[in-house]
Amino acid sequence: MVPNRKKINGNVVPKLMFAFALIFFSVLYGMVAANNRLFPYYTLIEAGAAITRLMPENKSLLWYFIKTEQDQAVTVQDEEMMAPGLTKVVAVEGDHSLSVKVINAQGDPAQRWRIEWNNVWPAAPDYLDWAEVPKARPGTHIHGAEIADNGDLIFNFEHLGLVRMDVCGNVVWKLRYRTHHSVFIDEQSNIWVSAQINHKNAIEKLPLYRPRFIEPMILKVSPQGEILMEKSVFDLLIENNLEGALYVQASDNQFPISGGDTLHLNDVEVFPASLQEGFFKAGDIMISLRNANTIAVFDRHWKLKYSVANEFVRQHDPDFIDGNTISIFDNHNMSTPGHEPVPASRILLKTVPDGALNVAYSGTQKQPFFTNIMGKHQWLENGNLLISESRFGRALEVTSAGTKVWELYNIVEPGWLGIIEEVERLPASYDAEFFAQARQRCEPHQQAVN
Repeated sequence: MVPNRKKINGNVVPKLMFAFALIFFSVLYGMVAANNRLFPYYTLIEAGAAITRLMPENKSLLWYFIKTEQDQAVTVQDEEMMAPGLTKVVAVEGDHSLSVKVINAQGDPAQRWRIEWNNVWPAAPDYLDWAEVPKARPGTHIHGAEIADNGDLIFNFEHLGLVRMDVCGNVVWKLRYRTHHSVFIDEQSNIWVSAQINHKNAIEKLPLYRPRFIEPMILKVSPQGEILMEKSVFDLLIENNLEGALYVQASDNQFPISGGDTLHLNDVEVFPASLQEGFFKAGDIMISLRNANTIAVFDRHWKLKYSVANEFVRQHDPDFIDGNTISIFDNHNMSTPGHEPVPASRILLKTVPDGALNVAYSGTQKQPFFTNIMGKHQWLENGNLLISESRFGRALEVTSAGTKVWELYNIVEPGWLGIIEEVERLPASYDAEFFAQARQRCEPHQQAVN
């Protein structure tokens, strides 16, 4: 029997149209639900947290663990060529806890903080949305951490808050603000930190910014945890006639409609009086805007002094080197491992005012160095360079000629690495005895919350 083609088409076409319509409206509702926190937004978050709790050993599902063939933590060690001092390491551990360690060249710890969100915030803080509060260990990670001159640790729970903790793990204070990425302690012991305000509604000064969006903030915080200054980067750019940076991601032909995290502030630091001045002077403030591929320096009165853009890709951690030079961690993440060209992050030196840009160190096929996200670096007193290859759980120290003299892998269990957010070589005064004496001084005390 010959099938009735007209009848078949008559049955199939409406069904296909119905299916396509169902998919279209499902996707559309999903976008609206995610933006407005409608059902099943919170259910899906809870489901994700439940999976993490039920499958803690399945590290392949978690972004902060990386498969590896490495079986040694310290693979290169030439102490004669290394810069002296202990090293601070900020990392994720195999049990999903967060860790800040101070280690020697062999990897042995002289000081250790094991940090849990629920120990610091046993009750969910009301300044965070329900969806932001960690539901399972670790729930967040530490991004930005510095050790104060008395041994206290000052760190960010990424996008969730700033905490000061003594060497015994007692919380000295915690700041109710969405801080992230960077912590910088100036010569007066004040703390400069990247932060943000999450806007659920439109704001008058930026009518083309569609909710939800992030307003990046610069905070200056006292050693006691009090906010001394709160500066909007939106306002800072507008005041300096740099409105264009606010709309670099806009694609609408009629209006530069924007939203989300358009700038992504990931570093703030101040030019110290201890450095020799040049074009840059004591008190100048440098910020890094990753999503605008821009670094800008302002004077102490917040007037633009210098900016550079598009000579790097999604950069992190710019540092003042001297009065005329800044060093930049260029993630340069335009390709992925296994594809050509070889993915390679870079450390750049930018001189001012001649504008020269030099590559101080770059990954190669023979000596890989690449992290698509995060990453920090430190120029050491002997001219060596200490690098945090964050996403792939490695730290390395190289000479000015590029020779590797120390390499550390954050092996959390056989076959697995945990991310390393940052490493830092500490001053000579921060030795094992320094931390031992600090531990003798600290005592449990009541938490102070700002």
